Amino acid sequence: MPQRSDLGPGGLLPALLGNWPSYLSYLATFLTVGVIWLNHHGVFQRIRRVDRTIQWWNLILLLLVSFTPFPNALLAEYLEHNGFLSPDVRIAAATYALVFAAATAPWVGIWHHLAKHPELLEPGWDTTSAKHELKRSVLGLVAYSCGIVIAGSLPLLAVGLFLLAAVYYATTAGGVRIRRRRPGP
Repeated sequence: MPQRSDLGPGGLLPALLGNWPSYLSYLATFLTVGVIWLNHHGVFQRIRRVDRTIQWWNLILLLLVSFTPFPNALLAEYLEHNGFLSPDVRIAAATYALVFAAATAPWVGIWHHLAKHPELLEPGWDTTSAKHELKRSVLGLVAYSCGIVIAGSLPLLAVGLFLLAAVYYATTAGGVRIRRRRPGP
């Protein structure tokens, strides 16, 4: 937040525009957390019965999502004040990617468990659809893990990858329901 005491007359607009890295970090985080929320809602519509394993994976997901304000603030702070290629910006972007990579792990656990226990799924959802969702979750883990590596050299490119990941998961959040052919007469 630009402080009035730090600004001269007419200095607020340039100070606000100069905060664009904070806005970019916030946007990436908001989209990602929003998509996690949408996917969370979608997955629990597909689950008929929740067992203890699903509860634990869900709790771990909540822990990691509730931690996301920290890497968001860290990335915004260091993008804004340290130059885009400084070692500190690289560490901030890698930390961001690490937290979000960790937040994809519960999805892998949830879908792996559901693929092994399709009796927990609503009718119309089976092992095949759970395995498809498992692949989507592993892709997220790979994308954010790549983000850790990319952040080591090009932090802004890593942020772009985070935004693309959010868009991918937002546009593919409907899941795949495998249609079964009904026997003909």
